[in-house]
Amino acid sequence: MKRNLFRKNKLIYRPDVMQCKIKNKSTYVIHHYCPHTYNAGDHFVIMSIRKHIKKYLPNSIFIPKAIAGNRGWGKPVGLKETNIYYSNRYADAVIVGGSDQYNNWSPKIDAKEIQELIPPLFLIGLGVSSKDLYEKPRIDEKKYFNDILKTNQKSVLSSVRDNITNEFLKETGFNDAIVTGCPALFLHDNKIHINDSKNVMLTFPYPLLHNKKDEKYDVLYDLIKWIIRYVKEKDLNPIIVCHDDRDVPKAQELFSENDIFYSNYPEDYLELYDSARFVIGSRLHATIVSAGIGIPSININLDLRGIGYTKTFGLSQWNLNYDNNQLINEVKYRIDCLLKNDLTAFAEYTLKREEYRIIFDNFMKNVSQHIIKGC
Repeated sequence: MKRNLFRKNKLIYRPDVMQCKIKNKSTYVIHHYCPHTYNAGDHFVIMSIRKHIKKYLPNSIFIPKAIAGNRGWGKPVGLKETNIYYSNRYADAVIVGGSDQYNNWSPKIDAKEIQELIPPLFLIGLGVSSKDLYEKPRIDEKKYFNDILKTNQKSVLSSVRDNITNEFLKETGFNDAIVTGCPALFLHDNKIHINDSKNVMLTFPYPLLHNKKDEKYDVLYDLIKWIIRYVKEKDLNPIIVCHDDRDVPKAQELFSENDIFYSNYPEDYLELYDSARFVIGSRLHATIVSAGIGIPSININLDLRGIGYTKTFGLSQWNLNYDNNQLINEVKYRIDCLLKNDLTAFAEYTLKREEYRIIFDNFMKNVSQHIIKGC
């Protein structure tokens, strides 16, 4: 029989029994609120967060909860309403992470409602986004700023993926976020190297090519066509990598004469990137996860996500903005460097990544310790 979670039209948040109040447990149940989509990048983040918590808390169980984007994964969605009741009832801890959650405050967590949550809350690797390169983080409603502030204040620990997101939180009034980098960057810990491989991965948000009103359309389409021709001249094999099932129809339409890759299993992407010579594109999670695997990439920044990663990890002289008036020439130069096994452009990145790897690892250790203590 389904339990009625309303009493006189008022939602019940606090159950009689709460998992987080039970002592001497051998297993810790964590409700992980994360994007439930078929986008590979979201799953790289999810895998890394769980991997690093299990490093310090091996007897942990993760229950997935859809935080926002929810295509085919069931309901309820979001850290609100009945989900707060269920997390209060069954969770030892609650995690929100990661991806672009500050993009128009996609979780829609309410400032008042989040106060009803009882288990300790952790925000891990969240980030901002924007409509274009030089625009502010996208927030359509003023109330979201207060919702974001109160959610961060409710959290025991909060981390962000780049310095731009950290500055955004400071502007809301929250000064205690820790910049850890995107969790997906630390799914692996390999040094940057050049594989003896003919495969070059092209990772762009291909549905963007539908939108001919956007100036990115012609720039990206022309760039992809040029890259395909150029790498083939170098006897390399360009592979059109679709991170999202919605990428596939447009990739089929525009690049049917080339190899196209898509899978709904993230492990397949990890194997694919591990086999690459290098990666070029604007799918930031492709850039990030391949970097962790040790595969060099050339990221074409489309908005604040790319800029945030680029600046935070010392790649400002390597990654490129899509509006660069010498974009094709600059990409050609970088491809030629990689074909010569020249990795000098990644020297600062290597140092930055190690610095943030330690910060991220310590952050996840602290998260695990707080879960054990029960806050």
